[in-house]
Amino acid sequence: MTEGGYIKINRGILEWEWYGNINTKVLFLHMLIKANWKEGKFQGIDIPRGSFVSSYPKLSDDLGLTVNEIRTALKHLQSTGEITVKTHSKFSVFTVENYCSYQDINSQTTDNSQADNSQSTVKAQSINSQLTTIEEGKKERREKGKKGRSNIYTDPEKVRHKRGEYGHVLLSDDEIERLGKDYGEDMAQQAIQFLDEYMQMHGKSYKDCNLAIRKWVIDAVKKKGIEPYRPANGPAINQTEKQQHSRDMMLNWAMAKEEQNGS
Repeated sequence: MTEGGYIKINRGILEWEWYGNINTKVLFLHMLIKANWKEGKFQGIDIPRGSFVSSYPKLSDDLGLTVNEIRTALKHLQSTGEITVKTHSKFSVFTVENYCSYQDINSQTTDNSQADNSQSTVKAQSINSQLTTIEEGKKERREKGKKGRSNIYTDPEKVRHKRGEYGHVLLSDDEIERLGKDYGEDMAQQAIQFLDEYMQMHGKSYKDCNLAIRKWVIDAVKKKGIEPYRPANGPAINQTEKQQHSRDMMLNWAMAKEEQNGS
């Protein structure tokens, strides 16, 4: 008798004293759904509208609750007059009190039904209009959200690319341009080369290469230009060896500078 159809639930249930008790609420809603919508019979016994045949073990199996949890929840519902139980030898008849008062849909006159249908149509149109407005609002917010995001995902000037011989330095075109303006293009390129080689030699990595360049690499490159070469007593060495010696000194100084600045 319970196949198909629907039940009516008043929003006032939100204020119901057992609404916050999960087991009691679930059992009551289950009983509303299981209750017969018209009178019937079971094994020669009349089952009135709003009642249904079941048992504690069956309810336990239906809801995944223990029999004790079912008994406790049922006591709650009986104490406040929502449910009554009539026990038989092999089953029980559970009745939802006042079932007809809030599930009856045939007590209205034809005129009232027509009026309700008219009102329902107006309400449906209003709801559809509201839903359309809501969807349009969501779409508009999504579009605004996309526009409001950082242009780093779409602006080629702000996308960082690998720089240097080894590709360790990540800088955008915009960052390189600013470095060139602040320190000169030649100095900026030397700094990129220096940092790239430094990262290759020492296995370093930086979240922000632009910040590292500004914080200590520029100073390291400038140091390279003024560091005098003082060979130890011994045979003369060629220019390549001098450059290597200068580079080693510069890298050692850079490491000390980096540690000092906490980069």
